[in-house]
Amino acid sequence: MSYNIQGHAAARREDHLPKLAEIIAAVQPDIVGLQEVHCRTRAGPAHQGEVLASLTGMQHWFGRSCAMDGGDYGNAVLTRGTVESAYVHPLPGSGEPRSVLQADVALNGSRFTFFVTHLAAWGRLLRKARMQQVAHLGDITARGAWPHVLVGDFNVPPAAEEIRTLLAHGHLRVCGDIKEATFPMTRQRLDYVFCDPRWEFRGAEVIRRGPSDHWALVVELQLRGEA
Repeated sequence: MSYNIQGHAAARREDHLPKLAEIIAAVQPDIVGLQEVHCRTRAGPAHQGEVLASLTGMQHWFGRSCAMDGGDYGNAVLTRGTVESAYVHPLPGSGEPRSVLQADVALNGSRFTFFVTHLAAWGRLLRKARMQQVAHLGDITARGAWPHVLVGDFNVPPAAEEIRTLLAHGHLRVCGDIKEATFPMTRQRLDYVFCDPRWEFRGAEVIRRGPSDHWALVVELQLRGEA
């Protein structure tokens, strides 16, 4: 699952995190990549990753992108498995600092690498920054020795040059019907799941409900040669 949780909304809605947890728990995913995660900022005293992990019964790992409002802000992973190691790779570009969280995960006897990212805000103003981030992201994910999956909010529609540039690296493919919107305000697809050839794509769904301004994207993948 990839889910931009709009963490700042928790400052004005006390039920924001519980409702997010309901969406996640209803799907029962093996692993989730979260974006816009706040840790003890003005959005609340809570570490949002820890709260969602507790509410869903999953383990979590937080990857800081930058300081914000007296706390930290970034991406996170929730999983039924075990995060054996994790790294935060800063991404280049102007504007709000961005990063990709790399988590090496053990689950059901298999090991794989899970990348979570959130690129610069959409629009022409930060297009140069996104292009720099995508080039760096392609290089980082290409170095993964284990089967890998990349999820996140890329802040661009499917036809954008940023998506073509990422796929041109040759080791990733996009999963699911990219015509289906994940950002209802503009009826656009901004959220994606990519995988390398060691995965078999089985299905995908956009969860068209929840408290965030993004809808969660769920993809079913299976390692080739495994039940």
